[in-house]
This record gives sequence, structure tokens and C-alpha cells, in this order.
Amino acid sequence: MVIAEHDRPFAEILGAILEMREVDRLRRGQDPAGIFNFANAGQEYAGEAARIRMEDLPRVVDVLTGRRHDLDVGEREGLSEEIHFLYDGALDIIVVQRKREIRASTLRDLIADLANTTVHFLPVLTEDAWRKFQRMNHVKKILFKLARPHDLADQRRLPLGRVFREIEQFNGVSAKVEITVGRVRNHWLRLERVMEVVRTYRNRETEFDALSITGAIRNEDDGTESFETIDFLKGRLQFTSEVPRRGRRLDAERCRLALREAIRVNRNYLRRFRG
Repeated sequence: MVIAEHDRPFAEILGAILEMREVDRLRRGQDPAGIFNFANAGQEYAGEAARIRMEDLPRVVDVLTGRRHDLDVGEREGLSEEIHFLYDGALDIIVVQRKREIRASTLRDLIADLANTTVHFLPVLTEDAWRKFQRMNHVKKILFKLARPHDLADQRRLPLGRVFREIEQFNGVSAKVEITVGRVRNHWLRLERVMEVVRTYRNRETEFDALSITGAIRNEDDGTESFETIDFLKGRLQFTSEVPRRGRRLDAERCRLALREAIRVNRNYLRRFRG
């Protein structure tokens, strides 16, 4: 689950895309993608986002004979790799199906391109991880791993721009940074700098392959402190549901029902998180 940050009301952005013809909901070029089966009811918007695979297409295999042949795909056609998504306007929360081939960032970038605006998805932490982070008074260690982004020029202005520049200068694909006070007692990392990294993660989640913070967490009952590590990637709020297949594909309506259930189960916490 993620929060959509945007320059204007997100429902307005989605409403503008909804009014487009289906052909205009396609992004062409080197990374074709589109939004399909898009509809709204009240404050809810639901649809499918698809990355359109035009190259390196798989072959068809006869499992009895082992014979293979190419897919009968036209020159302007590609394979649609889809995820379902659902936006709840009352909570201003968007729920996105997890799938290896296509990520929430693909939907984010597609919406931004179609609406010609800027959109950021902010991941929602589990309630336990969020409460611990809010009670962390001192930080002893921060560890993060950044992947090389597609648009390096856009990243240089960020608080972690120096790390992105180093990745570029070394011609690397990622950089792992660990900053710690070691075993020095009563010495802590600067909290404002730690928060800069956290804010960058929330706005640029897809550039992070890892982010964890170790520090002193205050106990709500007696005020004592204990050291714990919060893993921001493992601590993301997720919901699991079994969805049946219709033929060889997941049942689209049941996928939408699963996304609605994810919001229903977590509604009270999401209200507080948005608070």
C-alpha cells in the first residue's frame, strides 16, 4: 500500500485519465505501457496497469512433444504484463498488486506521463514498524543501498545526490552505505540527516534496494530504552489473499475484491497513518 503525493488532487488526475479514450491511455516509445479496464464508482478508482513487452518474447512449448514455435504476434503487438490497482479517495491511499514483472513504480510513472504531472508513491509501513520509528530517539546506525536510477540528472539535486554521482563516476549499478557510531558510548548519528534519508526513501522508494535504521526505542510503558533495527523494506504494509484463476489468468474481479479487502482490513490504521 502506498500514499500518492501529487501537485493536485489525485482523484482529479485519475479522473482526467478516465476521460481519455483507451488508445490515449497508452504510452508508446521505448517503454510502452497502458491503463486498461479503468473505471470509478464514487471515490474509488480501479483498473489494470500493463507494461507491454515488445521484445524477447517467450516461445510456445507443447508439453507433450517438446516442440516449440514463436508466438503469432504482429509487429505492432506486444505481451501485456499487468497488475491491478485500486485508489480509495476517502483515505487517499492506492493499493497495488505485487508482481515481479511490473512494480508500483511502473504505475506511478505511467500515471505521471499520461497526466503530464509529477506523482510520488510513498510506501506505508506496518503499524508496528511505524510506531517503533516514531519512538526512536537516538540512532546508532543507518544502512542503505541505492540502485542506479534511469535518470541520473534528476537525482543529483536530492540529499543523496552525492551517492548517485559516485555510482555514475564508477560506472556502477548500486552503492551500499553504512554509517555508524561503532562502539562509542553516548554518541549518536544526527537525527536530521537520518530523516533526510528516510524522506528520500519515501519519495524515491524504487531507488532503494535496502534501508534499515538501528537505534534506541523508548518503551511506552516504563520509558526505558532498548536497541532495535527497523527494516523499511521488510516493514512495508502488505496484504495477502488467494485469488482463483479464470482459465489461465487470475480472475480480474476477484483481484479487485482482494484490493478492497486489503483496505477494509487496514482502514483504521490507514486513517491514523494519514492522520
